[in-house]
Amino acid sequence: MPLEFFYGQRTQPMPAPALIPGEQMPEPYRYLLVHESDMTPRLREHHGAQIGLEVIERQVSENFIMRLVVLHREDTGKPVEIGAIGIQLEGFDAQTRTAILEGKTPLGGILETAAILHESHPKAYFSLEADAYLAGLLHQPIGTRLHGRCNALSHHDGLVFADIVEILPHV
Repeated sequence: MPLEFFYGQRTQPMPAPALIPGEQMPEPYRYLLVHESDMTPRLREHHGAQIGLEVIERQVSENFIMRLVVLHREDTGKPVEIGAIGIQLEGFDAQTRTAILEGKTPLGGILETAAILHESHPKAYFSLEADAYLAGLLHQPIGTRLHGRCNALSHHDGLVFADIVEILPHV
């Protein structure tokens, strides 16, 4: 799981997630998380604002990038999601690879702009208690109950190109 990777880099334990069946996810998290589409357009619609990206940490190899990001409202800077993501860069054209590596636009926005056909496959939904690290990134009090999902994005041929953990702030 990409989030475990970044916690491993910090040598601190990750908060333990509690699995939640999608149909039992409370609103507004159910609307925001329990769907088979990209988070960026859903967050943009929900918040009524463009969504920006801040890369917190990243590791890059020739054809793979792992990054921890905070998505935020561009108008206020308010955090709307933490994303821990591993992206397989093979299969993307040079322009898309460059946009992903630049880290200026959320992956969902890049895929949308480039009209790249893909599928979203949520694998699990969860809640967890914000530790100091997550609380700081989301501007939330320590101990706040956060909700999220594990998701995989695949090309139209079924080949997975991204493994993602998406965590929302408490609303």
